[in-house]
Amino acid sequence: MSQFIYLSGADGTGKSTQARLLIENLAAHGLAVRHVWLRFPFLLSVPLLAFARWRGYSWQEVQQGVRHGYWDFRRSWLLRALLPWTLLFDALIAALREVYPQLWRGRTVVCERFVLDMLVDLAVAFDDPQIHRRLPGRLFLRLIPRGAALAVLDLDAQTARSRRPDLQSDQRLEERLRIFRMLGSDLSLRVFSSAQPIHELNDQLLLMSRQGR
Repeated sequence: MSQFIYLSGADGTGKSTQARLLIENLAAHGLAVRHVWLRFPFLLSVPLLAFARWRGYSWQEVQQGVRHGYWDFRRSWLLRALLPWTLLFDALIAALREVYPQLWRGRTVVCERFVLDMLVDLAVAFDDPQIHRRLPGRLFLRLIPRGAALAVLDLDAQTARSRRPDLQSDQRLEERLRIFRMLGSDLSLRVFSSAQPIHELNDQLLLMSRQGR
């Protein structure tokens, strides 16, 4: 069975539920399992993100009591030039700290969000769905451990919002779903519909984890 299982996808597609079930099933088979969540491992990128907030390129909105954060970095040459590289190094540091030590100890890692999700965030922020085709975008996926099982969970926006009321006011949900689908197709990743029953989807993910990427 693969040691690194990576669940990716937009908010509301069921990653946390599937991660929990995977961990329960793997642990029941006697495996030592660790859960890791790596969407925002900000470190070197913090000064640039502070600059973005100061210049108004990132902001938060509160609607219906729910806070959403947004990035729009299209107008900043500084962010376009430097932020993808700093986020890449942040992802590398996170992988060396949170992922690889667990694998070296022989543990199975179930990871929610990681470099593919970071690429989607950047693609939305720069309005650049092809960011994964150029440097440093091409290097993000190199951080995924060899032999990993990677699944992109997909769902229509209406159903995602019905399952997660906090997504009702998320203005970028459709765009993120679209880019996840595009990357899944472009990179020949395994895309699973979360519209099916929860335990049927979990059975498919368990089978994927046995087969590897």
